[in-house]
Parts: sequence; C-alpha cells; structure tokens
Amino acid sequence: MEKWLLLYNCQTYGVGNSMQLLNPDITIDAVDNHLFMHNVDKFVEAVPTYSRMIIHPYFQRLDFDFSLAQNLTLLPSISFDAYHPDLCYAHSGAEVDGPMSVYHSTIVLAAYHIGLSIEATRKLFRRDVFEKCGFFDRWEASRSRLLRDFSEVGLDISSAFRRWSRTESFMYSLNHPKVQCLYDLARMFMQHLGVETREGRVLPPDNLVNGPCYPIYPEIGEALGVNGSYLFKVAGEYRLISLEKFIELSFATYASHPAGSIVAAPQFRKSYDKVKAAIVEAAVAA
Repeated sequence: MEKWLLLYNCQTYGVGNSMQLLNPDITIDAVDNHLFMHNVDKFVEAVPTYSRMIIHPYFQRLDFDFSLAQNLTLLPSISFDAYHPDLCYAHSGAEVDGPMSVYHSTIVLAAYHIGLSIEATRKLFRRDVFEKCGFFDRWEASRSRLLRDFSEVGLDISSAFRRWSRTESFMYSLNHPKVQCLYDLARMFMQHLGVETREGRVLPPDNLVNGPCYPIYPEIGEALGVNGSYLFKVAGEYRLISLEKFIELSFATYASHPAGSIVAAPQFRKSYDKVKAAIVEAAVAA
C-alpha cells in the first residue's frame, strides 16, 4: 500500500481526509504547518519512508531539506478575499489574537488608530465607505490570483470555481474554504497525478467551521449575489457575536498592547492605507 505525506496549512485535514476517502488504497498522513514545526526532527527521519510527499509552497521557504523526498509535489491552497475584503491580520511583534483569533477588521483597526469611538466605528460599516475602501472591486483580481496559483502546478480549477461560486459563498474567511471545495481540490489533484479516485458521495467533516467564521457583510453579499450578515462566529465554539460586540472586543484587544505597536501585517498594508484614508474622509464629513 502506498503511503503519502501531506504537509499543508489550515486546510490540511479537509484535503487529507478527502484524499483518503477518494482512494482507500493509499494511506494519507496529513500534517499541518504547526505540527510540522514542532516535530521537525521526527519528519527528517520519516520523509524517505513515504512514496509521495505533497507540500504547500510555503514549506519551500523553510530551512528543511526535502531532497530525500520521493515524488515531491506542490499543492497550493485555496485563498480568496472577495467575500471578506475587510479582513486582515495584525502584528505587534507577533500575530495579534483578537475576538476572531488572528482575523481582524481593517476598518476597526484603522478606526482605533485614528481615535474613533466604538459608536463612530460602527457607523463606518456602510456602502459608501465600502466603495471608497475598494471592497467591491476584489472579485476579478482574487479570482485571477486563485486560478493562477493552481495553473502554475498544472491544475485548471476554473470549472470548479464556477461551480463553487454559483449559488453561495464558498469561503468562511479569506483562507478557510468550505469542505466541498477541498474535496474537489483533492480529487482534481489525484486525477492530475493519474491516481484512481472513487466517488462515494461522502464528504469529510468540515473542520474549518470549528475556527472563526468571518461574516460576509450584507452590502458585500448583495453585490456578489449571496446572503450576508454582521454576525461573527468565534473560534472554538458555536457562538455568534454582533458587529458591536466585535468592535468592542477588538478595541479592548488593541488597548491591551503598547500604544502604536499594533500594525496591519505587511501583505495588508496597502489595503489598510486605503481604508484608513477612506474612513478619515468619512469622519471629517460626518
């Protein structure tokens, strides 16, 4: 029996479990980046024992020798921000955890930085502000980036993308897709390798629901033809909080750090600057 090692990100278990369902004759050992980083020595010894090793491109940047891996294959993950254009990461020396774990609102972060109140920040969540922030302009660029990521490893996911986005949102956040997408990705990847797949019409658990689920704001949802809300599903429990509560808890998080120490993560700086300029303009006009 073949044995594969999947080194991936937060989507590890959805993809790995899907692969196992699609071909029971292959043993899939699925390992996320956190588990890998805490057990590097173990994997140095284990790598040569696998008949195939599948890694997220992120792992290529690590100080790890993959030269002993048999059939090393790259598999990107699904990342798509058009449903959640306000979402960002924040740093204060390290990633900052808030009410939605590592997920933050660019609007809330910028509003805190310029000294707005919780009430004034809540009033920024409206269509004209979103337009000035560029939140309605993300679809084509995000779609093109997603398709390009997979085309670079020989996978054409354009048909799958059309199917995913036809009737509802396929993302819980910018990097947490629904499990149907991960199942489809696993099937396309295995078929691309020439590996037999068996369709049992059974999906693995949608484990990413256990994490934070960022809402699609109603104004964004209306523009994209999907339902929206301002209810935030927190990580690790089945509980929703309101936008007002999310802002309140976010402000409390930021206040617990030294003044000026929290910044948008580098990949979100350009978006943050645009959002900050838009809300300064909105605050002046109010």
